[in-house]
Amino acid sequence: MSGFYSLSAGAPPDSYAHDMNRRLQILVVEDNTGDYLLIEQMLLEIRDFQKEILHLATLGEALQALKTQKIDVVLLDLSLPDSYGIDSFSRISQAVPQTPILILSGLNDMRFANEAVKNGAQDYLMKGEFEEKLLSKSITYSIERKNSIEMMRESQETYRLLFENNPIPMYIREKESFRIVGVNQSAVHHFGYSEEEFLNMSVTDLHPPEEVETLMRIILENEGSFMQPAIFSHMCKDGRKVYVECRVREMKFNGYDCFLVLADDITDKRRVQEEVLFQANILRNVRDTIFVTDRVGIITYWNEGAEQTFGYTSDEMLGKSYEMLYPEIDKHLVKREIQEVIAGKREHWQTRLISRSDQIILSDNKASLITDEHGRVTGCIRVCKDITQSRHFDEKQKETVAMLNSIFNTVDQSIILLDALGRIKAFNLTANRQCIQLMGREMVENASFSQYLLPNMMEQYNEKLQLTLDGHQVHDELVYRFNAESEFWFGISFSPVTDDNNHVLGVCLSMINITERKKNDARFRSQYHEIENNNKELDKLIKVLSHDLRAPMNSINGLISLARDEKDPQEFSKYLGMMEKSIKKLETFTNDVITSLKNRGSSRINEVIPYELVQEIIEELRYSEQGKRVEFNNQIDQALRLQSDPSQLQIIFGNLISNAIRYHDSSKPQAFVNVLVETHPLEFEFKVKDNGIGIDPAHHERIFETYFTVGGVEGSSGLGLSNVKDAVGKLRGRISIDSAPGRGSVFSIFLPIE
Repeated sequence: MSGFYSLSAGAPPDSYAHDMNRRLQILVVEDNTGDYLLIEQMLLEIRDFQKEILHLATLGEALQALKTQKIDVVLLDLSLPDSYGIDSFSRISQAVPQTPILILSGLNDMRFANEAVKNGAQDYLMKGEFEEKLLSKSITYSIERKNSIEMMRESQETYRLLFENNPIPMYIREKESFRIVGVNQSAVHHFGYSEEEFLNMSVTDLHPPEEVETLMRIILENEGSFMQPAIFSHMCKDGRKVYVECRVREMKFNGYDCFLVLADDITDKRRVQEEVLFQANILRNVRDTIFVTDRVGIITYWNEGAEQTFGYTSDEMLGKSYEMLYPEIDKHLVKREIQEVIAGKREHWQTRLISRSDQIILSDNKASLITDEHGRVTGCIRVCKDITQSRHFDEKQKETVAMLNSIFNTVDQSIILLDALGRIKAFNLTANRQCIQLMGREMVENASFSQYLLPNMMEQYNEKLQLTLDGHQVHDELVYRFNAESEFWFGISFSPVTDDNNHVLGVCLSMINITERKKNDARFRSQYHEIENNNKELDKLIKVLSHDLRAPMNSINGLISLARDEKDPQEFSKYLGMMEKSIKKLETFTNDVITSLKNRGSSRINEVIPYELVQEIIEELRYSEQGKRVEFNNQIDQALRLQSDPSQLQIIFGNLISNAIRYHDSSKPQAFVNVLVETHPLEFEFKVKDNGIGIDPAHHERIFETYFTVGGVEGSSGLGLSNVKDAVGKLRGRISIDSAPGRGSVFSIFLPIE
């Protein structure tokens, strides 16, 4: 009997090199007697370990032996009488999955041997191509590797159980894609998504949208892993938002780089903490005095309101009896007072107390009991409200009301007297009548004045009231706005009411109706804006007139100059006809201006033939002094029709063409002005091109400003391009320029097709 196993050359693993007395149980499954004898001889010559060899010739015998004997390694021939190929390995592996299997392969079995190794065999050896050293190393390495794999499997199983059964919600996400690839049952239970739903989600799906940017920043700063807890929100399937304390650790999962996320639900813990904090903040910021005592009156808590009222700090009062707050004459009342409070017989009463500065404080007291988990009374909470000023105010009020009653009801303005809490203490008939008209109800004493205001007035009112309680006199305006047509304005004054020591006890509120004044102001502002807009339109019109009247006049002057020197009567008559045409055009322009003045604010839309309009401008300017040196080229499609304002188009093309003539470059052999149009899906693009002196790009932003000129041309007012821009704007278009010194200019006017 013999057996074998192989992996690669090298020294045996340390666990075997130091355990020479170990006895291995080796099963050799081989039906060829010659092959077995050769393997047995090799096994017997191995000195690295002790062994017992079991030889069987069929798969059935081997499977039966594996049921009854502990085998350390199986040397398996794939070609057996009752089994062949990969099936031989599969059946042995299923029977003893923890036992390493070493394949004995002949040349014809190489394909099966490789497949067996892929499916869990530790190695294979080619028959006739190995000797005892390789066989020894193969066996020892195979057993060691199988043990390592088994330990790893057990470790992974342990981690899997820890993951799946952990009470803390956990999920695994891919490092790059943020896709969730694993989740435990606790996460399924806490967040309400099924395992299948989790595996179709990204981590960002668990976070509310407003938190995703913060999540990405923290992940980037920590390169994905952060074992220090970070607080996030997670959205449950039912729409609830819970708070989780997340820790993230890098790991390998199914061969991929992933992160394990522990998302501990701290919603209840956070709620308790917030509630405790909230209650502490309330106690700390309440203006009233709040202190806690034990059963015998020893102070165990003292808030900031108590410090402000009595002048004692918390350190000074803790551990002291609260009887020190009583005047000497009343200290004998404290013991009975404590007994009655603890017995539940006293809950609300008034008493005199004394501050650190020996000021008498009239206190309105309320007490509630503190009990332990068994219901036993351990102490009480006492709230003391300083009513000294309000008592003084009530007394002062009686005096002032009597005095004010005589004048209250004889004035036209509303007068209302409020205490320090904004409650109504007195009001005149005008105020009550005004309240009925506005709010549909009468004023009531001791009601809060805020009940008689609209919700959008509250913030303004509270701000002014607080300023007055701080000792300031305040004037403001309040508006009752019920809808766009119904609003009532009131001039309002807040005046502090003080006692003899200048302490503010309340507020005198006076209101006078200023609605008519506000309406008159609005009408005046509307008329003012209308006049201002008209003036702006007139100013623009004057600019157009001052600039655009020059072109036909220059044309007429040029024709007069030509006619003066003309001897041919026929040519002379031709020039007179052109002059007459220019004069008629000037007359038409003048009529258009008059019509425009009559119809300011509206556009005169007609069908326009751009080719004819541009051609008329060219013919008008062709005979001016500078126009004689320029070649004109009207390339606009003669069939093109526009629905537009012809007067505005006249301003645009007239100014651009006349500017091209004025700024032509006399150093060039032939100056030209080309006008063309390109049609786009939503707009027409008209272009006026020239090869004139050009404009420096530094001036492109300013050339459309009123009175801005580049310089160098006599008689330039700088109004032309400003008028052009205004006209383009009225046609809901836009204008751009492409120009540079020496290469001329291209003005592009974009006008909407509709």
